[in-house]
Amino acid sequence: MKLNTRFGELNIDSSRVITFPRGIPGFEQSTRWTLFHELDEKGERVSGVVVHLQSIDDETVSLPLTEPSLFGFNYELVLTDSEVAELKLADPDDVLVLVTLSNKNVVPQSGNNMHPANMHANISAPILINTKSCIGMQKILAGRESKVDYRPTVIA
Repeated sequence: MKLNTRFGELNIDSSRVITFPRGIPGFEQSTRWTLFHELDEKGERVSGVVVHLQSIDDETVSLPLTEPSLFGFNYELVLTDSEVAELKLADPDDVLVLVTLSNKNVVPQSGNNMHPANMHANISAPILINTKSCIGMQKILAGRESKVDYRPTVIA
């Protein structure tokens, strides 16, 4: 399947389609998505840490995501029985947890704005993807601050 996105044409294998049965808040009509890394003109990854969740149903919608650990944050999530059923989750190790990113700058500037150092992470609503069943959801967490800034890991 071919998609015409803001990143150019993407060829998506049907095995890489992730279904969000209820969509994502704000994008409820988009239930089919895929993950990909943005590539430069040489075919190399623009960022090793940012992936894009691309809507298949609306080619104009793409959400930058990353692992929460890049922001010094690790989740201990408790899923309800209905969330486990929605994800068709048999093993907790099958869940990929990602957070959405937004640019700190109101107006994008030149350079690599997709580097986590230029981004805020929305930790109050992680994206959960069952890597076995390719089913996803966004879990809204009550009582969490909504954004954190990038905290690079320092290795001594």
